[in-house]
Amino acid sequence: MREIRQLSNSALDRFSQCPRSYYFQYLDPARPKQVGTETFYADFGLLMHFLVEFYPRMLKGNDFPFTLAKDPKPHDMQGLLNCYGNQLMEKREELDVEKMLMLYDNAFPLISFPSIEKRDEYYAQGKIYIENIPNMDWSKLVGLEVEFKIDIQNQTRPIKGFIDKLERDDKGLVVTDYKTSKPYSPAATMRKDQLPIYGMACFLLYGELPYKYRYDFVRFGKVVEVEIPIERLTTVSNNIKFKYIQMSTYRNTNKFPAIYQDFYCKNFCGFTHLCSKFQEYND
Repeated sequence: MREIRQLSNSALDRFSQCPRSYYFQYLDPARPKQVGTETFYADFGLLMHFLVEFYPRMLKGNDFPFTLAKDPKPHDMQGLLNCYGNQLMEKREELDVEKMLMLYDNAFPLISFPSIEKRDEYYAQGKIYIENIPNMDWSKLVGLEVEFKIDIQNQTRPIKGFIDKLERDDKGLVVTDYKTSKPYSPAATMRKDQLPIYGMACFLLYGELPYKYRYDFVRFGKVVEVEIPIERLTTVSNNIKFKYIQMSTYRNTNKFPAIYQDFYCKNFCGFTHLCSKFQEYND
């Protein structure tokens, strides 16, 4: 079994959903491939993230780091976007709506939607958002795709990740994460661990906590804002420590329990063909 080398928000989320699914994804030495998952969620998210982050990156006077992909192969969405990213950074030309829509139309056909209706719905929602990107206020940017690594005490593995957008206004730091899901309520947003993790990262990188956190739901043109007290960050930090203890215990005993959740199992897990718990409910 592989070692637990590092943590991420996505790894912690998968572990919370189902420890067995986490094992298959991150620790199984056989590295099984996921089967039967809907890839359009992730591919559409990659495409929209790329466009909303490259528009400000190409504005004159803005020079945010971007690592050129080595020998990118445009056989999938990530490969194609790597090619586009390399080309844009080499040309250093500003983007406008016309150019963004051209990139959108070239990349969108790579996404495999379950139905024509779903494809048309997502295309229209993405197009509306792209057309509004130049109207957004990009003057307060501090960083795009800000990389971080947090070392939490008690021998927990470091947490790594990226903050989509970081701004500073007259009150302080503002964190934004782009989402292509349906909007969460403010209460549901407060229950997520992702934004508190970003708060910890900001304190590590800038010596201050954000005063505001945002989820930008790009398909629906809705932004949900919350203010997260420091006590919540402490709670999340303690939760991560406990999850790591659970991970380590399961690894040492080689017993990762499966948790059956019908929608998650059928749409996001990808390892149901290896899971006896899933078979029990779906024979």
